[in-house]
Amino acid sequence: MTRMFSRQNYRAFSHAFVAFIALWLYASIAQAQSYEQLYSDYRGSLYQIRLIELSSNSKAGLGSGFQISKDGLIATNYHVVSEAVHDTDKYVLKYLSVDGKEGELELLDVDVVNDLAILRQKGKPGPDFLQLASQAPSKGETIVSMGNPLDLGMTIVPGTYNGIAGGSFYDRIHFSGSINPGMSGGPVINRNGQVVGINVATAGNQISFLVPVDKLVALLLDYKKDAGEGNGALELQPVINRQLHKNQQRIIDQILDAKWQLRPLGDAMVVGEIVPSIQCWGNTSDDEDELVKQVAKGCTGQDVVYLSETFDTGRVEYEFFWLESEDDFLSSRFYAAYEENMSGFFPGNSAGEDDVTDFNCKQQFTTHPRNGKTHSGDGAKNKESDEHSGDEAQTPPKANGSGEPVIARTSYCVRRYKDYPELFDVFYVSLTVDHDNRALVSHFTLSGFTQESATAFTQKFASEVQWH
Repeated sequence: MTRMFSRQNYRAFSHAFVAFIALWLYASIAQAQSYEQLYSDYRGSLYQIRLIELSSNSKAGLGSGFQISKDGLIATNYHVVSEAVHDTDKYVLKYLSVDGKEGELELLDVDVVNDLAILRQKGKPGPDFLQLASQAPSKGETIVSMGNPLDLGMTIVPGTYNGIAGGSFYDRIHFSGSINPGMSGGPVINRNGQVVGINVATAGNQISFLVPVDKLVALLLDYKKDAGEGNGALELQPVINRQLHKNQQRIIDQILDAKWQLRPLGDAMVVGEIVPSIQCWGNTSDDEDELVKQVAKGCTGQDVVYLSETFDTGRVEYEFFWLESEDDFLSSRFYAAYEENMSGFFPGNSAGEDDVTDFNCKQQFTTHPRNGKTHSGDGAKNKESDEHSGDEAQTPPKANGSGEPVIARTSYCVRRYKDYPELFDVFYVSLTVDHDNRALVSHFTLSGFTQESATAFTQKFASEVQWH
């Protein structure tokens, strides 16, 4: 039975509703005042960072930054100042305070892996600076991003702290708020005005990413140790070289120490997601008019290390293509389609002729034993196939009755980094050639790895593909 409101009940409800609206309005106004107070209290620590092209004496790039010490140290993103790192004769760095004060900046130290840089104001430093938080916010806590979006003036953007985002080799805070171009390098503070992160990137739709403040704390400690009592600018190329070496070793150790799970693809078992930082995607061609059916599986690390507008590194990616046609399809036509399909391979990272040498490639025919055993020609250890049987649903393909080794045409290409000569991009493609109507293509790219790391990965990768 439906119950009707009495006049007394209606009045009570009306009073409660009015009280709720008043309370909501009061909370909203108080929150707005709180954000306004935060900005008012800490605006003196905020700066626009300007990349100035000397010949034209004009802005060539903009970002945000914030003062972190009474002696005028300023933090920002590395990508905001990267052009000044690579071309000191062409660019100079300047700052503009919220109150319109301008000055020149000295670049002291960088962390390319975590996209951070430390600068210092030349001349008299600003009077205000921000404290760096000693602990992370609680998940769900409101934090406030500050920066200069699109050169429109300093802005505050409240959002939510969602912890460290998963699926990356690089720690980034997931921030529910809109960071826009020009806000890069700006601080994100808690309600106590302490920096908990640094604006770095956005994926749109209220999904943005921050560098955790502990990375800035570590960079500041490293700088003070390396600079010594002089507190001068460091020579940055050796610093970047050391960081890239350490980063590639960290990544390769994670990959090689993981248990590689295999997944069926055609007549083979191929490598799946090795670590959570590498994500895989699949696709199958379903066009009935295509003479060659293709099943693709691609896996890649989700982030890279930014070195310049034309050069990034730190990428790991690999992919497999299973190609198959009807039995009566002429082998010559199959391989013509096969070659055309594979001609589009290229390294996944961007690099220019000033950054890297040309690729030096070695091609050879390789043999791969069947029955789930690894390829012994690379010196890799043999492992039985049941070592990869952790996922019961992932059963190997049926044996095709052949005991002959699989024959593949394999290309291994290397190019060296000009400024960091012990680091290389490695590009590997292997195409099976022992059947007229089916084939497996295996490919990987490593960017910014040492020869030792690349060799260890290549041996592991080539040996893990299993044939039945």
